[in-house]
Amino acid sequence: MIHTIKETVLHYPQTLLDSWNQGRVDWVSSDLFVPAEVYEEPSLYFSKYYTLAQYNDKGWLGTAFYALGNWEVENPTYHSGRVLIAQYIDPIKLSLFKGLRTGITSGEPDLFLYKPDGTLLFVVVKQADESLTDAQLICLSNIKSVLECDVEIVSLVEESHQYAAKSYDIKVVQFPNPLGV
Repeated sequence: MIHTIKETVLHYPQTLLDSWNQGRVDWVSSDLFVPAEVYEEPSLYFSKYYTLAQYNDKGWLGTAFYALGNWEVENPTYHSGRVLIAQYIDPIKLSLFKGLRTGITSGEPDLFLYKPDGTLLFVVVKQADESLTDAQLICLSNIKSVLECDVEIVSLVEESHQYAAKSYDIKVVQFPNPLGV
């Protein structure tokens, strides 16, 4: 089955990016985990945290620091994200996902979002001038197929620029469910 994902376009004010690059992150909710790495290299993280803040305003919680696969195992910054993943994703499905992606360390979405009711969402965040990689599209397909979680693509655009949202097709495979997961 083919699943079409239409980009969500988020416009940001240039003044907010400028203040972020000067170290002002006071607009990021205290509900969102902001590790030291973000303050050390803020320009790398604006798009993720702006998107997190926008989704947080809609009732989502989440993190940019998680790992579905077996990478960054020793990095303590990813610990709380791994705990969230373990709390919200069925361990059998997660094990199947990891097995499918053995040896692959690229392509995971930028954000893991959740709601207290158990609703999950993985989001790839990109600038308007960036293209999705094949690895990202394959990972989104794997997440939708194996973990059965929703996936989205966000394009971040400076508010004075025009941008037409794109659509992406991913293949979703229905796996047999002999274990009842």
